[in-house]
Amino acid sequence: MVELAGRNYDAIIGSDVQRDGMYLELLDQDGRVVGEIFYSDVAGKMTVTLSQPQAPLDVVEWMIATAKIRLPPTEAVVG
Repeated sequence: MVELAGRNYDAIIGSDVQRDGMYLELLDQDGRVVGEIFYSDVAGKMTVTLSQPQAPLDVVEWMIATAKIRLPPTEAVVG
């Protein structure tokens, strides 16, 4: 759980085999989906979908920053 803009949110990070990628989904304190950021393994890119178009900017910025850290695959270190 994370507190943003004075409200509590739950973040879910998961894998989506059908879409071939990973996602970060944010739920508000009432359990409604705020939005999703999806990382496509095929395209190597992220997309943002907001379910609540009036989501506070702080919340959207947190989603993006967190997705940049948590979603893309990390490069294996070969030594």
